[in-house]
Amino acid sequence: MRVAMQGYSLAVEDGGHGTPVLLLHGFPMSSAAFAPIRPIVEREARLITIDLRGFGASDAPPGPYDMSSLADDVVRIADHFGLERFVLGGHSMGGYVAFRVAANHRHRLSGLVLIDTRAAGDTPEGAERRRAAIATIAGGGRDAFLGAFLPQLVAPATRGRQPELMDRLVAIAAGIPDHVLTGCLEGMAARPDSRGLLAGLDLAALVVHGAEDAVMPLDEARALALALPRGRFVEVAGAGHTPTLEQPELVGEAIVRFLAEQL
Repeated sequence: MRVAMQGYSLAVEDGGHGTPVLLLHGFPMSSAAFAPIRPIVEREARLITIDLRGFGASDAPPGPYDMSSLADDVVRIADHFGLERFVLGGHSMGGYVAFRVAANHRHRLSGLVLIDTRAAGDTPEGAERRRAAIATIAGGGRDAFLGAFLPQLVAPATRGRQPELMDRLVAIAAGIPDHVLTGCLEGMAARPDSRGLLAGLDLAALVVHGAEDAVMPLDEARALALALPRGRFVEVAGAGHTPTLEQPELVGEAIVRFLAEQL
C-alpha cells in the first residue's frame, strides 16, 4: 500500500496481528531486507515495513534526507495506522532514524530493535569518507561506489553460501536515484550523536549484530546493549552487516523471543 506524506508517498507493507512492530531498512536498501523474516515475525506480531523516502517503491522527492526528516516520516506512518505506541526497529541507517524518533517521540515507543547499527555519530574520518563517496557519485562514479560498498554488507562466508544475495543487493540499490544516495550520505555524516539518549531509554531493547560484520565492530554493539537500561544482545553467527538476509531464521526468532519475553 501507499501512504501519503506531504507532497510524496511511501510504500508500506502491513501484515500479521498483535504487537505493532515498525522496521526501518538500511542504506542503500529497501524494506526487501526484511522480506525473509516477515513470515516469522508475523506469527507473533503485526509487522509494518517501510520503504523510506527515495528507496524501494517510495517516491523520491528532492529532499531533505537527514535522519530527523526520515524520522518524521516514520511518525506520520504510525499516525496513519493509529498506533499510539509501537516497537521500532532499525537496521544500520534505519537505526540512526530510530534514534531520532526516540529523541523526539520517546513516549510513542514500547520497545526498540537495533540491528547492526550504532548510537555514536560519525567520526571526522567517517564523515570524510562519506563526503568522498558523495563526490564520487556526483562525478559519475555511482557504479564504482556501489561496487565497492555493497560487498561490505555481507560476510565473505555468505557470499560463498548465497551467491545470489549479492545480485539481490545490486538490484535493490540500482533503483535508488543519485540524489537519494548523496542526500542520505550527507544526512548520515551530519547526524547527531545519540549516545546521550541511551541511559534515558528505559524500555525493552534488543540489539542484534552479525558476528562477522565488517562495517560496525561487534564490541561496539555489545557496548550499545549494555548502555541501554533494558538492553539485550544477540550475536548472529554466520552473518555480516545484513543478518536479516544472511541468517533470517536466527534474526526472526530472536525478535519473536524478545517480543514474547520482554513486552
